[in-house]
Amino acid sequence: MSTLQALNAQYLAYLLQYPLLTKSITSGVFSGLNETVASVITNEYKETKVLGFKIKHVFSDKLLKMIIYGALIATPISHNMYAVINKIYKPPLTGKQKILQLLTSLSTVTPTISACFVSWIAIINNYKCTSCNPITELKKILFIVKAGLKKGYFPVLKSSLTTSFFALLVAQKFVRPELWVVFFNLVYFFLGTYQNTKLKKLQKQQRLADAEKLKELEKEGKQE
Repeated sequence: MSTLQALNAQYLAYLLQYPLLTKSITSGVFSGLNETVASVITNEYKETKVLGFKIKHVFSDKLLKMIIYGALIATPISHNMYAVINKIYKPPLTGKQKILQLLTSLSTVTPTISACFVSWIAIINNYKCTSCNPITELKKILFIVKAGLKKGYFPVLKSSLTTSFFALLVAQKFVRPELWVVFFNLVYFFLGTYQNTKLKKLQKQQRLADAEKLKELEKEGKQE
């Protein structure tokens, strides 16, 4: 047995013994890679001084938050939702049942994960705690989430539905039900990297526009 086959067998063994934990770790790794690649593409580097030299890197609190999202938010939600769907539609499935399974997933899991993804991206890119009042901070978070969903939800949902449709067709034919979350983690790594990059660019443009408006208001205030 080759090294790759041995690793795959070991991974499957862990997946069967510790399904949610294994999926969460896998998703956390993919989410971290997602944020790293998106940060590189959008030129969102951090600078750290080491021995007097400025070193650019992508390690930030956002990276940790994306790992948390993948491991502790997206995976438990998708794991439990797919578990319910797979209990409803038990193999072997007829052609009609496969279509119903596909439609059920596209109308439940995909919109839910898309909303979670857009909300989380909006929070980690725009939220900063500025007071000790939990009610004020909660209102601020809700405002950021609402604004993020308004701008980014439908584009993300559209691309997610398209990708999920074809991914589900492949999963139904070639992937065992217990491996679905891992398979979709891999699919959504590529899709999520694209979506994350797009959202980062949109939010970057919005921050620049807000900064310009603030400058204009300051100028108007000085003139008055």
